[in-house]
Amino acid sequence: MCASLLDDLDLYSDLLSSVGTKNKDRPLTPIECSDLIVRLKEETGESWEQLSKRLGLGKKRKIKTSSAPPDTTQIKLFEKLQDLSRKNAYALGWGGSGDGKIGFTIGCLVASLPDKNTHDIILGAVLASQETDKPILKTDVINICNRIRKSPEKPAEEVIEDVLKYKPIMEHLHKIGITPNPGFLIKFNQILSEKQISSKELLTKLIHSKFKNNEIASVYLSKSDTLWITLEADKFEELESRWKAEKKPVTSFFNEILIEAMEND
Repeated sequence: MCASLLDDLDLYSDLLSSVGTKNKDRPLTPIECSDLIVRLKEETGESWEQLSKRLGLGKKRKIKTSSAPPDTTQIKLFEKLQDLSRKNAYALGWGGSGDGKIGFTIGCLVASLPDKNTHDIILGAVLASQETDKPILKTDVINICNRIRKSPEKPAEEVIEDVLKYKPIMEHLHKIGITPNPGFLIKFNQILSEKQISSKELLTKLIHSKFKNNEIASVYLSKSDTLWITLEADKFEELESRWKAEKKPVTSFFNEILIEAMEND
């Protein structure tokens, strides 16, 4: 029988270290926090107010009594991510870090729309814009979401084109954004210099030494030093089940694999 989250001290500690903080280096991604918060609610039977207090979430209300329940806005934003398509869910970051990931708030805005295909179109467009001179901003996403609600019969691609003046390209692969360990980047850049090969070539070699059955479609390191891993839908589901079964955050899972591959290269 699987242990409860409260008994899994490592995972629970990772959750506490990833929510209610402004630190950039968090062990869990937003979607992982969402998954664990929903799991915690199911296991404890606590209310959203009780969970907010447990996790240190929720803004203090202007109230006179300390016994009044905390605000649940923040914790329910995490819950909202459960409605998001998993295709780009692991491309979400915490925002403001310049890592090329999709901001947490943008993910919540898009998750409020009912159609998961629409999620993928919008988030794919946001992701594609991150390292251009015109990244899609939260205000753009709010505008897009509002227009989609007002004209649900209009294809999302057309709405985005109306707002941004270009047509988004629909990707069929799942994307995972990984923040590499500083030690990995140092060693990685050292190998690049020694072997005089491209970043793409070295990463492909490393990832294929550990995944020999075409699980990974591609891997590359962005200009903002985020590792982007793309997978087919069925391979994504298999791999997600694997790192969850091993009780490893996705960032740790891929960092460990790549570091080991680099050490054995």
